[in-house]
Amino acid sequence: MLLVLASCNLVALHRDLTAGAAAGGVAGKVFHDESEDSAIVVVGLREDGDTWIAENHVHLATRHDFLMRLVVGKRYVIVAFADRNHNLRLDDDEPAVASPNTVIVARGWTGIAKINLTLMRTGRVDHAIASELRALAKIERQELPVWVGEVTDLDDERLSATSGRMGLWQPFEFLTNVGIGIFMLAPYDPNRVPVLFVSGAGGNPWEWRALIEALDHSLYQPWVFVYPSGQRLANSVAVMERCVTAMQREYGFDRLYVTAHSMGGLLARDFIQRYGGPVPVFVSMVTPWRGHRAAAMGVARSPVVVPSWVDMQTESEFQRAMFARPLPAATAHYLLYAQTDPAQPFERATDGTIAVSSQLHADAVRDAREVLGFTETHTSILNSPVVIATYRRILEMQASAQ
Repeated sequence: MLLVLASCNLVALHRDLTAGAAAGGVAGKVFHDESEDSAIVVVGLREDGDTWIAENHVHLATRHDFLMRLVVGKRYVIVAFADRNHNLRLDDDEPAVASPNTVIVARGWTGIAKINLTLMRTGRVDHAIASELRALAKIERQELPVWVGEVTDLDDERLSATSGRMGLWQPFEFLTNVGIGIFMLAPYDPNRVPVLFVSGAGGNPWEWRALIEALDHSLYQPWVFVYPSGQRLANSVAVMERCVTAMQREYGFDRLYVTAHSMGGLLARDFIQRYGGPVPVFVSMVTPWRGHRAAAMGVARSPVVVPSWVDMQTESEFQRAMFARPLPAATAHYLLYAQTDPAQPFERATDGTIAVSSQLHADAVRDAREVLGFTETHTSILNSPVVIATYRRILEMQASAQ
């Protein structure tokens, strides 16, 4: 957590939240039986008197899912068509489908409208809509990237410390310019177990470099979840769950390991409870399971509030809902905590950022397979040779148990 609010961060945050409040969107699925060679395009047509104006368009992020940015308060019809020749226009021999009702976009990304469409091979739309789609290539697309298994390397700027800071202080800017989702650091290998790394507030995948390099890459393949850490946690969890589910359908992996740092542990635990597939290993590091008092101070006193602070307040509604459900019995949770001075009494001990009393919240300890303490700071735990050796031992134990 960044506890000192620089004035430039507050100005940027205010500007970002204002922009985000004026934006909204639609999300959903397009069910179809088109071949892999056919691109499915989803279009938002804004009502303008008796006509329709194509305002934005996206391609499907997965086989069926889409997320599209639109303007709050405007009325839209949502259209999907099969762009079989990839010319970004609806041709006479290409099927299309339009939503039966118009949609009014709600304010902010928490109120995204949900639309599901079924695209039949013989589907057609009326003349006015078809005419607008024939001019689609002229419409400037407003990006909102959702990454579902994109392959990159750990030096990608989207995974950098600069991006991580943007994600905390300018979450809407992050969503529109960096995006949200899961990156693979190598092409998928069915013979290796995926390990998903989840960073904390203001964090970034670069912080995981030492642990990722320490993995046995003959057994494991690292994935990273990239998200705007300033947005409400439930929104990030929902995208994480959808991305993992889509990747599981595509690749068919039978298990996933999850490793999380700081606030990322809250997201990871909530994800594991919601995800339908097996997560045999969950490793959390210095997670504020009981939140952080500074977050409550920020919500109460700051002129501009980072949305995720609401969920990071001590005993927040998000935390209470998360601990109302136990972890799946098949998930072994290894809870790693840290303190800078082991001589400090429990009530005052911290890792320099998070109180040990929050890291060792009773509800989290209750569900843990092992609780392991280290003399480290909130960030040094990610690079500590002792911690890395412990992490390797945890994975080796699991591998030997298979």
